[in-house]
Amino acid sequence: MTEQQTILMIAGIFLFIGAAFALVPIIMNKHRKKKAAQCDRETIATVVAYACYGGSSDCTYAPIYSYYVNEKEYRKTSKYSFSGQRFSVGDKVTLRYNSSNPDIFFVDDEQFIIKFISVIFGIISAVMTLIGIIMIVEF
Repeated sequence: MTEQQTILMIAGIFLFIGAAFALVPIIMNKHRKKKAAQCDRETIATVVAYACYGGSSDCTYAPIYSYYVNEKEYRKTSKYSFSGQRFSVGDKVTLRYNSSNPDIFFVDDEQFIIKFISVIFGIISAVMTLIGIIMIVEF
């Protein structure tokens, strides 16, 4: 394999990795928007407790929300867990839920992690793509 072929292959790998990393935030945001669109009603929920995932030294905390729909109480644990307790027990949060199935819910205040991960993957994608382009142009 010649030096030119090797450089083009490495540049192609960087471009491929850049494209793959670009897909992650696109998929995550699409999933988040789909779930948000399913939740057509809004209510105020109370953080009543936390579920701990992992061991005692590496525990991540998922808030447990209590909310009412048609005078029926729902207690649901978030699918997102955090290294610290993002809310205090007793805090009120805006919760959106699906009017056909109130078990499906969405809390905007939890979405910062999706946005953060999207930014990180976007930056990595841009850097990898830029490296691949520079390698092709410089060669």
